Amino acid sequence: MTTVEARLKISMHAGKTENFFDGYRYALRYGIQNLEEIQQKYDEIFMCLKVLYETFCLVNIDKELLSELNEILWGSILYVNSQEINYRVVGVFAEVLSETLFYLLKNIENPFDAFDNYKENYNDILYEEIKN
Repeated sequence: MTTVEARLKISMHAGKTENFFDGYRYALRYGIQNLEEIQQKYDEIFMCLKVLYETFCLVNIDKELLSELNEILWGSILYVNSQEINYRVVGVFAEVLSETLFYLLKNIENPFDAFDNYKENYNDILYEEIKN
């Protein structure tokens, strides 16, 4: 994936492109079909962030990218507050994104630790939602 593709995908997940209906924010707002769908979209956001990080595009995060990540985070928080299906999982996603964003802005080594370990760290919540 190129940096341009990564930026476009993040914009799509934030609901800022014409194909927004494939994005994370759209799924949160208009209905999560299943847990795997939303988790795949969430993981894709982080794959894009990793591409940008590895190519030094996140050394100085531009305002547009920061705004889009904020839209994704805000959409997650609104979804959690509505307590719709899988809201606890979306809460985990919001927490991990928030922590990662903080680490990226502070230029902390290994900013993706929370994402890389979220499936193990939050296995109880993820498993509980799959069971239900």
